[in-house]
Amino acid sequence: MIRKEGKVRWVYTCKLCNVRLGQVDQFRAIEAMQGHHRSPEHAFKALEQALQPFVEAMSSIASAAASLFETVQSVYAPPPNKPHDPSLLKDRRKWGGR
Repeated sequence: MIRKEGKVRWVYTCKLCNVRLGQVDQFRAIEAMQGHHRSPEHAFKALEQALQPFVEAMSSIASAAASLFETVQSVYAPPPNKPHDPSLLKDRRKWGGR
């Protein structure tokens, strides 16, 4: 947005990038606006804003997949390396026993 703020004071404000460029006349303010629109900073901010919903959707899918993976991992976890026979649990040589 280009507007006149006072005598010999034209200001271009980009709401997307939070940039405020002051110029002497309206023509230079228009040139500053066009230069800012061509800058990589403005392009990346616009791209970031356009891709934000996609990033949020992918992060929610990733968190759901991570919780599913944790559930499956706990189901298929290997059993502990202890014998089923209680008399073998008392053997101090391998499992510690009492």
